[in-house]
Amino acid sequence: MRLESFEEWFAVRPNHSDEADHLPGRLTFDLDEGIYLDTIRFSGSRENQDGFRVSSQTLTGWLDYQRPATLIQPWVQRTRRLSIGMDTPVMRESQRFVANALLRNVFLEDISAPIFTGLAVEDPAFHAWVNPCLVNPDWSRPEDAGLPSLSVDVQPPQQRTFTLADGTQAKVTSATRVPSGEATTLEEYTLLELQFPKPVNFDAVTRVAGRVSVLFEFLIGARVQAPIYYLPTTHKRLWNGEEHEVVAEYWYQPIPRKKRRDAPPDPCRRLTFEKRSPVPLEALLNHVSGGSNELIFLANQIQSAEDYDLSITQGYGEILGCLEDFDRRTFGSGADENFEQDMKRLNALIEKHGSSADINLFRRISGTASNGYSLLKRLERLHKIWNEDGFRGNPDLKRIRDLRNFLPHGRGLEVSSDVLQEMVIHLHYLAALGRYHVLKVLGFTGDQIRAAFLSQAHRYGTFIPDTPRRQPSA
Repeated sequence: MRLESFEEWFAVRPNHSDEADHLPGRLTFDLDEGIYLDTIRFSGSRENQDGFRVSSQTLTGWLDYQRPATLIQPWVQRTRRLSIGMDTPVMRESQRFVANALLRNVFLEDISAPIFTGLAVEDPAFHAWVNPCLVNPDWSRPEDAGLPSLSVDVQPPQQRTFTLADGTQAKVTSATRVPSGEATTLEEYTLLELQFPKPVNFDAVTRVAGRVSVLFEFLIGARVQAPIYYLPTTHKRLWNGEEHEVVAEYWYQPIPRKKRRDAPPDPCRRLTFEKRSPVPLEALLNHVSGGSNELIFLANQIQSAEDYDLSITQGYGEILGCLEDFDRRTFGSGADENFEQDMKRLNALIEKHGSSADINLFRRISGTASNGYSLLKRLERLHKIWNEDGFRGNPDLKRIRDLRNFLPHGRGLEVSSDVLQEMVIHLHYLAALGRYHVLKVLGFTGDQIRAAFLSQAHRYGTFIPDTPRRQPSA
């Protein structure tokens, strides 16, 4: 199920209580405009004007007056006090709340409460990477008939389970279904279910949800429509004398600037998918449940840079920052353990033998000295590994560094068209470099990355090695 815009009545529970009068409101979920709630309070309400407040960063209420729901991190955008009429003493107050997300089916009074036991999602990017190929059509033309005939081979459902490194139980189910409609069609889908070793809070479960989309969109090389996430909880609901697990629905506004496809690209145009990936699904899911933030941030920024989600100057600065953090986390800071002692000895030497000008210069330099690799040094290290695997390209890394220095000093809005063109060219290289290193960390070899790049030769053709590298003989 995918996110869709809707409007619905929403009865607010003041201070998370049903004892007071509910405040009538209208909830709007808009994929472009966001999530907002318009409420009205009449002076006849038992709740006084200051009695209602948003507590614990949530606002609970009844969606359509019957379904429990929670607005996450709402804030008051505007408040208006209006009079009904000159001869009417009734006054009313209207408020508009803007929220970051919506949870259906559950009251979450405290956003830090660990109530979520797992996650289930039909993510189009995840399904595109798994690519189960359960429905296989075949056209044939019999010799005794002039018209071709269609035969459809439908494979049985597939299911597999894993236990991830942190104890999370993962289940992946691929199957087919027949959507409602006049025509009979077969639709494939893949359901990813994660069961955590212990309940987690809202921030932890949405962190995992975001990682699923980012990683598998990166692996297929395209962004797709955002799905709804289903979050099993510790809450129970009594139905027909039995307790049933409450499953919350996580509704959120996808970042508007991110360009998304209505459907994944054809398999031949996907950067990778499971049948031609050397990395097993279990290993990838371990990066979802754990792994470094720098890896996920870089993967997300690469897709943004290639889709031009940000302005040229913003995208250029963001991807360089992500590459710098990724290099520091993956290959180390480059810090010298003797740095402080060497600086002390040098300081003593200059204090003893240097002039006042030498002393002032050293103090000025030592105040800005960093015990770690500079941006240029990190780019050189990343490019060396890329070059050793045979990937082409010989960019001016110093110029890449110099262009980055335009941005922190307020010059990003004043750069010339020539500088912007340089940034576009270098951004193309930086995205390919970053994609190469993320795939390496995930477990791809240089030749396997080359094969993946060939599927999108229009984007990476200038960097692809001419021939696969020969493996050393045993």
